[in-house]
Amino acid sequence: MNPSKSLRTLALALLAGLAAPSGHAEDKVISWATNPKYPPYDWSINGTQYEGACTHLLELVIPKEYTLRPVLVPWARAQKMAEEGSIDLLVNLRVTPERSTWLEFSKNPTFSNPIAIFMRRDQSITFKSWNELKPLTGGVTIGDAFGNGFDEFLKANLKVEPTASPFNNFRKLDSGRIDYFVTGYYMGMAMLSSAQIKDHIVALRPFVSDQAIHLGFSKRSPYRTLLPEIDRKLAQLTADGTLAKILNDHLLEASRIPISVFSE
Repeated sequence: MNPSKSLRTLALALLAGLAAPSGHAEDKVISWATNPKYPPYDWSINGTQYEGACTHLLELVIPKEYTLRPVLVPWARAQKMAEEGSIDLLVNLRVTPERSTWLEFSKNPTFSNPIAIFMRRDQSITFKSWNELKPLTGGVTIGDAFGNGFDEFLKANLKVEPTASPFNNFRKLDSGRIDYFVTGYYMGMAMLSSAQIKDHIVALRPFVSDQAIHLGFSKRSPYRTLLPEIDRKLAQLTADGTLAKILNDHLLEASRIPISVFSE
């Protein structure tokens, strides 16, 4: 065989390997990401590792023979990477029709994640209908989804300002630059406690939605075949109360974290 042709063939093979999707089943290394600013479910200290309920959860549901490799990037970027196949697994996110085109979700949920409307206490309304939000300017965090039809209602009817982080949205709400902020109830309460502004801001009832969150494998990942085993473990952990305890423990932990962690 021509030596130069052999070298070209080898170079092309190496390049193909570098461009391949994130996981090979024989490697048993699962790359994963979550929202790095979403306590008590997930947060990041100094951008070097994930903390929160997500890490505790994965230790219990991923088979021990697999290695977990966290990828710390902004949440919107993590979702794009999973869609492209460069991340295997996303943790703690809501099932939506759009996400279901590129993620294969667990059938059983990970945690409860009710979505609330937060307003300043001195401006709060008696909340009965989403229509009451139409004259107001709201805030949302880029990459979030809410479920229960609210995403579609928001897109068609509401004026909102997308912002990169929940902390910035709470800061805008506290200063009067927006009228309300839509986000996870537990995340909001943890962040408000950390920022020591919980007396100024309230969560309205009823919740926008009370749908649980799941984990999802990229449809380009070979590790999506682990989902049946993971679902069995999630069912057990829900039935014996372990998941509820994990969430409560990390809610308390997150309320004690300096707000600077979430404002970086």
